[in-house]
Amino acid sequence: MKKKMLAGLLAAAMVMTALTGCGAKDSSTKPAAESTAGAAAGTEQSSDAQAAAEDNGEVVELEFWAWWSSDARKPYVEQMVQDFNDSQSKYHVTYVDIPWGDIFTKNIAQIAAGKPCDIMANSMEEVKFRAQEGQAEPLDAYLTDDVKNAFYEQYMDACTGDDGSVYALPLSVDTRVIYYNKAQFEEAGINADEIKTWADLEEAAHKLDVKDGDRYSRIGFMPTLGNGGVDTWLINANKKPCWFDPETGEPTVNSDVNKEAFAWVRSWIEYYGQSTYDEFSAAFSSGMTDPFASGAMSMLVQTSAYTSSLAQTAPDLDYGIMLLPEFKEGNGNTVNGGGFVLEIPKGAKCPEGSYEFIKFVTSYDTQDFLCSSLGDFSARNDFDENTEFFKKPHVAEIAEALEQTSTVITPNEIKGYQDVVNPLVEEGTLGIKSTDAALDNAQKAFEDFKASN
Repeated sequence: MKKKMLAGLLAAAMVMTALTGCGAKDSSTKPAAESTAGAAAGTEQSSDAQAAAEDNGEVVELEFWAWWSSDARKPYVEQMVQDFNDSQSKYHVTYVDIPWGDIFTKNIAQIAAGKPCDIMANSMEEVKFRAQEGQAEPLDAYLTDDVKNAFYEQYMDACTGDDGSVYALPLSVDTRVIYYNKAQFEEAGINADEIKTWADLEEAAHKLDVKDGDRYSRIGFMPTLGNGGVDTWLINANKKPCWFDPETGEPTVNSDVNKEAFAWVRSWIEYYGQSTYDEFSAAFSSGMTDPFASGAMSMLVQTSAYTSSLAQTAPDLDYGIMLLPEFKEGNGNTVNGGGFVLEIPKGAKCPEGSYEFIKFVTSYDTQDFLCSSLGDFSARNDFDENTEFFKKPHVAEIAEALEQTSTVITPNEIKGYQDVVNPLVEEGTLGIKSTDAALDNAQKAFEDFKASN
């Protein structure tokens, strides 16, 4: 009944939108100014829109919702919005920052009430779910091949609903790599280029260990510390999502590959000892110290955004970048990643205007401006050494991982499975259960969850 009422509200909102147009208001506008973000990104379509606006003097007011309110990010977001406003005269966008803890529920409530914002920043991982739930407008009527083909395929797949329509465009993405301490590598006589497989990684790590009595003052590596969980390594081993078959949604938790890979992950904790693991884990969790930045860890799995953190916490640290090694030789360097998208909430009053803003923000020039300013990575596949962003240290090396980044999109029919699987997998990570038993238990729990949903 609730779904029918929601559908009715959305349908009514769409009818009103069709009757009233884009909700433009009269306003005298100034000629478009030069974009500071290089937003000469104007296309024939936006030029036509500008000409029409100049003819009738109407400006469409649009709201862009996101959660970036910090001094480190908000000024650049506002600059981006201003650049769009200056690049044409038909639409005027206002940025509204809403706290992370409120924005998503508020977005759904506004859609249900028939009063959504016009552009929404949202999670990439749940685009398909929001499309199925009728929370986003399809972009197909406005998309052109040159726009769709400008992004890595896996990110466009994540932005595509089960019905084949595109519901969002990628705003920013992340990936994972291994950061390593160059001075410590040189001291131990290790060549990072020779670390090709998990076995190579393990051998190198133990050459980097420093033990004072019964305590490690430095460890070479720990797979589950930093921003690499068990799933990071199992995805690497499988070259795809590890807990379920992405084609069928069937649970694959206790597969042979997963059991071998999970045992390897747990072996590191057994090697260094639970107390060492707990000590280093607590250091990361507290946020007070960073064992890699301080030199207490020689290698660390982290996201592409970690370079910005190191610039603040360890500006003099000389570090390098490695792709995650292969599970076995020839297996590939697959890693998990995600990101954020821009989409049009269902019932937005002027979808064509909202899309013009989304197209502008995801364009080559604006993405270069955002990435260079914020340190985020773009899903665009045409970034190279000509961009300002790629001139920054380590960016080109990290970008190599984007091509092999797996965006783990949960099928709608098994949404929420992590709540039953993760606690049982954690029992294996902590040694409460054997890794095989933990995966077997998680497999059964996943199957029961799927059957009941």
